[in-house]
This record gives sequence, structure tokens and C-alpha cells, in this order.
Amino acid sequence: MTRTVLLLTALLVVLVCLDTWLRLQQQQELQTQGRLRPLVPAAAPVEPDRVHRVDLSWGPQQNYTYVRQGETWRFPAYHNALAHSDRMEHLLSLCLGARGTLTPVDSGQRIPIDGAPTLQIGLFDRSQTLLARLQFAGPFAGPAGAHTLARVVGDEHLLTFHADPISVVGRGQPPMLDPHLMPRSLAAGALVEVEAQTGSTSWRLWRILAARPADGPPVPVDDAQHYRWLLERAGRVDTCRTESVTAYLAYLRRLRVDGLTTAPPAEEADLLRLVDEDGVIDELVLPIKQDMADRVAIHNTRAQIVGWVSPDRVALMMSPDNALLDSLERPTLFERALQSTSGATP
Repeated sequence: MTRTVLLLTALLVVLVCLDTWLRLQQQQELQTQGRLRPLVPAAAPVEPDRVHRVDLSWGPQQNYTYVRQGETWRFPAYHNALAHSDRMEHLLSLCLGARGTLTPVDSGQRIPIDGAPTLQIGLFDRSQTLLARLQFAGPFAGPAGAHTLARVVGDEHLLTFHADPISVVGRGQPPMLDPHLMPRSLAAGALVEVEAQTGSTSWRLWRILAARPADGPPVPVDDAQHYRWLLERAGRVDTCRTESVTAYLAYLRRLRVDGLTTAPPAEEADLLRLVDEDGVIDELVLPIKQDMADRVAIHNTRAQIVGWVSPDRVALMMSPDNALLDSLERPTLFERALQSTSGATP
């Protein structure tokens, strides 16, 4: 009898110890799964500045390579087009800095997931050495909001991200290209001077400080009171309407191309020269002799791109003089020109 009691007592102690151990293991597993961790292992971190090439892949037929050139990112496969540098840097910060929670391996979730967009990103350094190859799927709806599944290729562990690199990339083909004739990826301040030189005429638009009226406020409330714009053409200088000049300058900044090309420099060309408040100069070069009647090839020398622009938009860009002197109805002729479907680059 005593022996039986001792055996039962020992068995009970073993069961209690086993239960305690299992609970501790379960608690540790939950803590591990709930702890935020970086996608790229902390033991081998990758700084965004080390990345000089990014490969994006949506599958066998959609592969895109971007390279860092100075402060910008370019897409060499399409006339060395400029990419949106802010989106590229944001993508790198998400891939290399965002943290997620570990998804249980027995949850049944795997990448790729049927029916879900799957993006693979390869990161390389200056010497073309692979730094990391990452895979993302999603986004998926969940009780805590939309999330993305992510993993390092070759690692079976999945992380749940509440960041969404797939949306940052977008679905352009190719994605993330800057479609502007004056790309926004290049540093630019407020324009203070525009000069046009064409085969038939030339003109110059520039900004000066406005004289303050004696009864005016000590500090101008807007640029219309702070500055005046002057237009010189055919030996005559006129004062422009500030709001009309503002509409014209916004037009230049927002003008999109209808695609890129690689055209040789023209021996005879028109020129539009733009100077910003920091002294940065952009030159837009237009060949006088055009091979295409429905579009004009314009070379942005600082951006090192040649973009196609429709002739009606070029006319507004090169000969806006009368519009600068008059009040413009809303929407302005510059705004109407931008509302067309031109600007097809993703």
C-alpha cells in the first residue's frame, strides 16, 4: 500500500513538473512570437547607404533593376530614366529598418501565397555583392489592420509587417519612374529666372524685390507683395502679373513627358534656361529640326534625359509671353494643358 502511494505521488510530481515545463515553453514561444524583430538579422545589419542596386521581381516576366547614381536612383533599362528617389529610400528603410512579429510555423502560411501579390527584392552593394534577398506577400486584412508577410529568401520564418513595401513600389511597368521633364528627384528651389533663346526670338523673365509702399505692412504677407516679375523681349521690359507667372512656373515643374528616348545632340537647337534661388541651372534643349510632327524631343541636360512632349505643350513652354502679362481665367491655359492624358511614363 505504502509503495503504491509513493509511486502515485512520484507520478503526480512528474506530471506537475512536466505541466510546468510545458507552460514555460509555451509562454516563451508566445513571447518570442510577439516580440518585434527586424526582417534582416540584427547580427548582420545592412545600412541603406550600402545599397547601390535594387532588383525588383513580380515573377519571371516582370524584373526591374535600379542603380544608385550619386544622390539619385536610375532605371538603366529604359533610357537611364530617373526613379522617385524618395520612394526608393523609403522602400530601403522599410526593408532594412521595419520590424515585425514572428508568424507561427504551424499557421499554414507560406510565401508564395496563392492569389496574393508577391514581390521579391534583391539588395546589392557597390561591388554587386548580394546583401539580402527579401520576399513580401500581401497586403492582407486582419483584426489589427492590413499587414504584409515577409521573409528572407531561404529562411522559413515569416514575419508579419504592418508596413507595406508592395504599395511603396506600386504596379507601374516599370514602377517608380519619375515622369516629369524636370524630375522631382533632383534638388530644386524656387525659380527666379527663365530665359528662352529660339531661332526667331528670345526673351527673359526674372524676379526682383518689390518696392514697399509707405502705408504697407512691415513684412509682406505673400510673394505677390514681396517680389515683382519683369519680362524683357524685343528691347522692351514689361511688368508681369504675379499670379500668371506663378501658373507658368508651376506648369514647368509639373510638365510630364510622354515617354523617353535617346536622341543625339542637335547642332541647331532652341534653349530654355531656368535658374532657381540657389543658383542651380536647368537647361532644356529642343532641336529646331524635328523628325516627329506629333511630339518634340526635349533634352534636360542636368537630369540627363530626353523626353517626348506634345507640340502644344512645347508652345506654352517656349512662348508664354502674352499670358504672363494678362490675368488668366480659371482653370488657366497652363492647367488645362496639364489635364490631358499626356505623361504616360509610370
